[in-house]
Amino acid sequence: MVQRGESRVRALREQRGLSQVALAAAAQLSRQSIGAIEAGRTVPAVDVALRIARALDVSVEDLFGAPASEASLWTEPTAAALTGRVALANIAGRWLSYRLDGAALRTSADALATGVAEPGRERKRGPAAGLLRGAPPAGRLRVEPLRTLAEARDNVVLMGCALGLGLLADRLNSRPGPGRFLWLTRSSTDALGALAAQQTHLAGVHLVDTKTGEANVADVRRLAGGRALALITLARWEAGLVTAPQNGKAIRSAGDLGRRGLRLAVREPGSGARRLLEAELRRAGLPRELASRAPLQASGHLEVAQAVAMGAADVGIATRDAALALGLHFVPLAEERFDLVLPLEALADARLARLFDVLSSPAFQRELACLGYDVRSSGARVAELSAA
Repeated sequence: MVQRGESRVRALREQRGLSQVALAAAAQLSRQSIGAIEAGRTVPAVDVALRIARALDVSVEDLFGAPASEASLWTEPTAAALTGRVALANIAGRWLSYRLDGAALRTSADALATGVAEPGRERKRGPAAGLLRGAPPAGRLRVEPLRTLAEARDNVVLMGCALGLGLLADRLNSRPGPGRFLWLTRSSTDALGALAAQQTHLAGVHLVDTKTGEANVADVRRLAGGRALALITLARWEAGLVTAPQNGKAIRSAGDLGRRGLRLAVREPGSGARRLLEAELRRAGLPRELASRAPLQASGHLEVAQAVAMGAADVGIATRDAALALGLHFVPLAEERFDLVLPLEALADARLARLFDVLSSPAFQRELACLGYDVRSSGARVAELSAA
C-alpha cells in the first residue's frame, strides 16, 4: 500500500517511471529539493506541493493530505475552551490552534475543533508532531482539518492590534508566493507573550516606556522571552480620543474624561491604548480607576471606535485610522511607533521575507498613508536585541 506524504512522492514518481531529475524538471525544482522531500528532510511549501502534484497528475490533498486513519490532529490550543472553527499553524515543530472570533470571523478555518484530551492521559510522540498516535497529552485539542496539512503548515501568524496588519495580510494573500498570512487581533502585551511562548511568528507592539519614553524596546526585552530579536517598523500613527462625528460632548482633552455621566470605552490591560489612557489620566490629575471602572472594554482600536459609532460609549482611545474608518471625530494625544517583532533567525524565512518586501512597497505604503499612518520609517530595522 502506498503511503501518503513525502514517501508517496517517491512511490508515485516510481510508478510513473520518472527519475528525480525528470520530476524536478517537470515541477521546476532542483533534484536536491525532490530528494529532500522524498527523504522527509523538508516539508514543501504550498506552491511547491502544487507543482509536484501537477507534475504527478494528482491532487495536493491526495499527495500530502492525511489518510482517513489520521484525519484528526492533536494541537496545542492557544486559548481556553476553543470550540468550532480554528486556524492552525506549525511553529517550532508544534501544531497550534487559534480561535477564529472577533475580527478573525472573516478568516476561513483550517480545521474544526472536536474535543479536548482528558487530564492524566499521555502518549508517546510519533515522528509526525501532533498527529494522532495513541492517547494525547492532557490539554491538547483535537481538530479535524479542513485543509491539507501541507497548506496549514504554510500559515504565518501575525498578532497585533494595528489595522495595517490586516491590510498587509490581505495584500499578501491576494498575490502568489509562499505563505498564507493570518492576522489575529491581540494587545501588544499579549502578542509579545505569544512570541515568547512560540505561538506566533510575529508580534506587533506599540508600548511607550513610562519612565524613559522609549518606544517598545524595554517591553520587548522584558516580555519576549530573552531570544535574539529584530524590531522592524510598520509605521507611526496617532492615538487619541474618538468621539461622535460632531463631538457633541465637546471633549477636547483627557481632562474632560472625569465628567460625571460620560461613558468611556477602554482597551484591555496590557494594551498600548490602555497604557496611554492611564498616562493621560495621571497628567490630568484624574484617578487611574476611571479606566478600570469603565463600563465597556474592547479588544481592539476598531472595536472602541465601533462602540462610539453605535452610541454604546461617548469616548474612547483609539488610533486615527479607526476614527477615519467610521467617520468619527478624533482628538490626537500622542504619536506612537508600531513595530513588528520577530526572532532574528526568522528573517531567513522566505514567507517573512516576502512580507517585508510588500511592507516596503510603494503601493502598500500609499494605502497606509491614506489611513493616516506616517510611513516614512516603514520597513526600517530600528533595533536588534541579543539573546539573554
